[in-house]
This record gives sequence, C-alpha cells and structure tokens, in this order.
Amino acid sequence: MDLHTLRYSAEKLWIRLEDNNQAIIGLTDEALEDYDELISIRLPAEGDEFSKDEPFGRLSVNTTGTGLRLLAPVSGEVVAVNEDIVDTPEAILEDPYEEGWLIRLDLTSMSEYDDLMTRDEYDEFIDEGFDDDSLDDSDEDEYDEDEDYDEDNDYEEDDYDDDDDDD
Repeated sequence: MDLHTLRYSAEKLWIRLEDNNQAIIGLTDEALEDYDELISIRLPAEGDEFSKDEPFGRLSVNTTGTGLRLLAPVSGEVVAVNEDIVDTPEAILEDPYEEGWLIRLDLTSMSEYDDLMTRDEYDEFIDEGFDDDSLDDSDEDEYDEDEDYDEDNDYEEDDYDDDDDDD
C-alpha cells in the first residue's frame, strides 16, 4: 500500500478514503512500535456513531491490562468492524495497513478528513515529537480486563478519564 494515499491523525491513526464518502481507520506503525504483544481490542458496533476526538475503542497491549484509548480522527457512523482483529489482535502488528484495519465509517464531515495530515506532514510530526494524549497507557489502573464488558456503555467519557495530571 502506498502510505502517501492515506491521511493521518496526531493520535497515530491512518485514514483511507473509500468510495461513497466512507473511510477505513487503522493504527500506524508508529502507534505500535513500542508493543510486541496485543492482548485484546474493543471496537464499536456497526451502527454506532461518534464525533471527532471521541473515544471509539481500546487496545490492551499486555497482560497487565495496559490499554491505549483510541480517539476518532473523524466523525461518522460505523458501517463495518474488522472482526478478524477482534478475534486475533496480533494481526494488527503483522499488517496494520491492510489486514489490521479497525473500522469502516460513513463520514459525516469531509472537512475533518481534509484537515488530517498528509504522509509528509505526518512524517514531520513524528520526527519533531508529539504530545501523545490519546494513545495513553497512564490510566492502566482504571482498566480491569476481567471487568464485565458492557457494550452499551463501553465508550462513555467516564471510561477514559483524563484527570490523571500529577503536576
């Protein structure tokens, strides 16, 4: 895949524009480079809607329950979920740009897509460093892998509390 055909978010997600105002979203190599094991992934269901910058899922990266919040790079309605990676999250590490895609959306705002970074802009962003708020493993104590999974309430703001500033 030509990575220059994708757009990128500051949260290390790639977005590929498809026909009919749809987009496929996945994690970049840079989002995954520090992890050699993925335990599980929680993704929204088909028909779920969310706005740009809202949590849409969570990736557990090791057996301690360390999790990465996934924030939506664009607004839209989920029209497909990659069930293969839900069953086998390791596929994301093996092929993040093809087999490891996360969700397909009907976009509600093309301007949000247009505002995303090109590959050259993303490379510059990565080279300069960044403040990585969304892929945040600092809330690992809040995440209990054994906790009952409530699909209807999984993506509420309370589940992704940002009030862990210790400054």
